[in-house]
Amino acid sequence: MERIGVRELREQLGRRVDSAHFKGEQTVIEKNGEPRAVLVPYEWWIANGGQAPEAD
Repeated sequence: MERIGVRELREQLGRRVDSAHFKGEQTVIEKNGEPRAVLVPYEWWIANGGQAPEAD
């Protein structure tokens, strides 16, 4: 799993989202060297207990 800083992510967000969706890549997002969030494919998230948002 790759790690990326928030600043770098800002420049690469579109590519990172596509990589998650099309290639299944997971990315740890760090701020000041500390893990803050994880970008994962949506289908992986749902399959692992995530909940889809309810439609309005």
